[in-house]
Amino acid sequence: MKPPRKSAGPVVIVRPRIQLGEAAAIGPGKIELLRAIGELQSISAAAKSLGLTYKRAWLLVDTLNQGLGRPVVETAKGGKGGGGACLTDLGVQLVQRYDALEARINKAAGKELMALESLIG
Repeated sequence: MKPPRKSAGPVVIVRPRIQLGEAAAIGPGKIELLRAIGELQSISAAAKSLGLTYKRAWLLVDTLNQGLGRPVVETAKGGKGGGGACLTDLGVQLVQRYDALEARINKAAGKELMALESLIG
């Protein structure tokens, strides 16, 4: 996967990986994929934007869908008008909660992160 999008924010951040029960985990890669699917309304376009194959992106989505027992992404079959995909309420909540947790962790670890950042320039 491509690294997170460039921003004007800090260089050193914490990107957590969270185990959700025994069968599912989320981390920066899956969250970026879900975010891209939400923005682009397409698994294929989201995969391409992140440098993934469609198969890899679909496997990541399916792992979440199966592991959580509910879909995080819903798809519409292709055809004359084309297919598409959108995040379910669960998918939207995962992205929002992950983002909130990441922000809280980084805020709490600010002093240590600044010290690490000073080590790299």
